[in-house]
Amino acid sequence: MTLRLPRWIRRPLAILAAGSALALASCDQPKPAAPAASEAPAGKVRPPRAPEPISWNPELKAFVLDGAPLKTLAQWTFEAGTDGFEGAGSTLAARPGGGLDVTGDLFDPIVRFPKDLSVKGSESNAVLVRITRNKDTERWDGSLFWTTAAHGEAAGFATKPIRGADPAVGETTIMVYDLAKPRKGGDDWLKSVITGIRLDLDDSAGGAFTLQQVAIVTIPGGATPEAATPEAAAVPAKAPTAP
Repeated sequence: MTLRLPRWIRRPLAILAAGSALALASCDQPKPAAPAASEAPAGKVRPPRAPEPISWNPELKAFVLDGAPLKTLAQWTFEAGTDGFEGAGSTLAARPGGGLDVTGDLFDPIVRFPKDLSVKGSESNAVLVRITRNKDTERWDGSLFWTTAAHGEAAGFATKPIRGADPAVGETTIMVYDLAKPRKGGDDWLKSVITGIRLDLDDSAGGAFTLQQVAIVTIPGGATPEAATPEAAAVPAKAPTAP
């Protein structure tokens, strides 16, 4: 015996069954692909940059001011490797012929100077970093921290470049760090033997740079210009984060 339902019952049941089949079929379809993460905007605006009075002389293999080599206490050109520099949250690779490529793996990529550093702060007043940007990110940092026998990396002993900060893609600048007048730390640099230096570049992951040459030098008359540049008025040096 076949049970026949009235038409007024059969029609709603058919509609309900069709809807259920569509819902089950949709469960078997792959989810739409998530949108790709956007990169830093290509048109990131930098403040106007005044000409840097210090330059790199490839023949003398030295930083010069008005054609005269600066007194140099330590210098690295990365011609034979990484020269003892180490990364944390970053990947370092020496370039054939000179230069150290730095790729930011985490949001706060770090570059540390060689561990055997021992420099009298009283005989130097600046750190110079000649740098080329290869890939941009949204946020710049640029903090430099120094350590001594009395203290490690700390926000109280840090500064930012007074010139040459945050180069654009393809731009090479000389970042000048004034250690006689740092943002934090007073005369600690001048009164101490410097045992370590840490450089924080971008404050976002994915940036890429080449360190061309790095040096600890003495700049006659001091590194800081009389009038503060727009770069010198940037965000204060931040507290160091653990790698």
